[in-house]
Amino acid sequence: RREIPVLGTTHADTFNGPLPCTPDLTAEQCAKDYEYNTGRVIVDTLDGDDRKAVEVPGALVAGHGPFTWGATARKSLEHAIICEAVADIALHTFALSPTSPPPPHLLERHYTRKHGPDAYYGNPEATPV
Repeated sequence: RREIPVLGTTHADTFNGPLPCTPDLTAEQCAKDYEYNTGRVIVDTLDGDDRKAVEVPGALVAGHGPFTWGATARKSLEHAIICEAVADIALHTFALSPTSPPPPHLLERHYTRKHGPDAYYGNPEATPV
């Protein structure tokens, strides 16, 4: 069980860094208030991260699966679809050849062009920088 590192621009377009993975829930957390504790491990994992939840709109819950969020139900669904695609890309990338991630400047460009102060990607009214 581990986070999914950024291995390409599909990931970088949506998640500002690795897709985090929570620790396993303890037997006690599963036995009492399971649903609450599932949410709690997500929050605790994100609290240990320098990024804001809006920059990482999803997490993997160890032994359970992906959880995603967004400003709307449609955005949450979009993040879920991208999360699944990112996991699939990571699986195939590691199966073919465990490589180092793309250079940080490329990943930063992909994230900020969609989410930065001068975002233009996906915004038909903006002009590319």
